[in-house]
Amino acid sequence: MILRLDPCGLICVLMIYGSVVYADYVVTIWMLTHFSVWGAFHITLFNTLIFMTLFSHGRTMFTDPGIVPILKNNLMSSSSEDDCPSDREAMLLHSGDCAAADWTMCTRCESFRPPRAHHCRVCRRCIRKMDHHCPWVNNCVGEFNQKFFLQFLFYVGLSIMVLSWIYDDECATTGLKGPFGENAHHAKVLHSIFLSMECALFGMFVLAVSCDQLGAIFSEETAIEAAQRRTKQVYKRGSRKGRFALLREVCGEGSLYSWFIPCSSPPDSRDHCVDRRKLNHIDI
Repeated sequence: MILRLDPCGLICVLMIYGSVVYADYVVTIWMLTHFSVWGAFHITLFNTLIFMTLFSHGRTMFTDPGIVPILKNNLMSSSSEDDCPSDREAMLLHSGDCAAADWTMCTRCESFRPPRAHHCRVCRRCIRKMDHHCPWVNNCVGEFNQKFFLQFLFYVGLSIMVLSWIYDDECATTGLKGPFGENAHHAKVLHSIFLSMECALFGMFVLAVSCDQLGAIFSEETAIEAAQRRTKQVYKRGSRKGRFALLREVCGEGSLYSWFIPCSSPPDSRDHCVDRRKLNHIDI
């Protein structure tokens, strides 16, 4: 587990959590009646989606995105507490057709990195298959947490769809025909306006980022690689894969149900650890 102490990222995370809590407050207290079957169903459904949203966001934020360990004197060492011995072994996973000659040395953090790894200026480390650094999750989106980031986008979008389905119950406690009459109704209208603005902003964010992420997955090209395409040599991909196979690489080889649960995915069977003795024979 890792935690970035980036002030901007922490503020963005607090804004995310505050917005989610506010949406839950408006739906639960102001928009629905608790004593009807329909209201109880909506409250249960919406809070379940809220839980999955926060769970997937937490997994994205605290999961190692793919930090490349620092190599010094042909020994694996780290200047960050993010790396543990077991993590360092897993960090040197690469596909069988990837030769050691494809690895490069980062001039910023002095790490010997595999293909498609890029340096993050915020994290100050190289990240495997880094797509971008997202302040809203206070972490990089890389090889090991991209699945959780996609789940976060999915559950946010699903929550917005459920919000658009929830109707205004005029007979509720805060409704126009409720016991508190127009006074509560005016406050309810204000909360509804604020919630609608929040849903519109989150909806545009989810739509834009989801299209970007799916486009990157299906094209086998991260956002950084797309920016470097015309100026630098990028990772040479092999034969073209199907979209379902590309999604499996990100979401895991398990059942389709596991794609929607923020749990750890099994490693790709084609990946294997690099032998340390091989690294000792590489001139860097």
